[in-house]
Amino acid sequence: MKRNYKLKPIKNIIESFVEQDSISDGIFNIKIQKAWENAVEKKILDYTKEIYVKGDILYIKVSNPILKQEILYSRQKVINLINEELEKDLIKKIVLK
Repeated sequence: MKRNYKLKPIKNIIESFVEQDSISDGIFNIKIQKAWENAVEKKILDYTKEIYVKGDILYIKVSNPILKQEILYSRQKVINLINEELEKDLIKKIVLK
């Protein structure tokens, strides 16, 4: 009996694997963290406890209230820097915790 199946390029297999929701969300959050590291100063990065995205909202947990205020005042600048780093206009709003 002859087997009848089509071979798929490894690139297509990997892309379909990465496009799964749980995996793509994890990879996207890693990209967001890297963009955050490249967009902000070291002192802000040191006090950043958590950063993640849900929809088009970037959630940031900062342990220093003074830096939290600084981020609030420059909110649009931070959004622009991160979107520029991601090369997409994804982030529309920042929520600080």
